[in-house]
Amino acid sequence: MDVITKDVRALAKKELAAANRRFRMFASPHEGYAVIREELDELIDEVRKLHFGLTIRLWRDVKRNEPMKREHLNLIYDVAIHAAVEAIQLAAMVKKYERSQRHDWPGGWVPDYGTGPEPLKKKGGETV
Repeated sequence: MDVITKDVRALAKKELAAANRRFRMFASPHEGYAVIREELDELIDEVRKLHFGLTIRLWRDVKRNEPMKREHLNLIYDVAIHAAVEAIQLAAMVKKYERSQRHDWPGGWVPDYGTGPEPLKKKGGETV
C-alpha cells in the first residue's frame, strides 16, 4: 500500500464531513451522479493543465537543454496539488453517493436542509 493512502482516505473522510455539514444527502441517483460528474470534470480540467505544463513547458525546456523557470515549476506543483484536491473531493462524493443510496436517498425527504418534514395529518386533524 502506498505510504500516503491512509492520509488521503482521511482527507476524503474530512472532506465528506465538511460537505455533509453544508449540504444534505443526495435526493436521488441523478443528483448524486451530477455532483460526482461535476467533480470529475474539475479533476479532468486540472489534469489537462498538468499535462500541458509537463508535456509542453517542461519537456520543451528539457529538449533544449535549458533550465525551467522556477515560477513554471511552482505552477506545475500548484496544479498537481489542485488535481489531488479535486480527486479527494471526487472520492468524498462517491462515498456520499454510497451512503445516500444505502439510506434510500434521504435528501429527497427533507424539503429544506436542516429541518425535518412536517408530520402527516389525517382528515380529522390527528397527527400521524
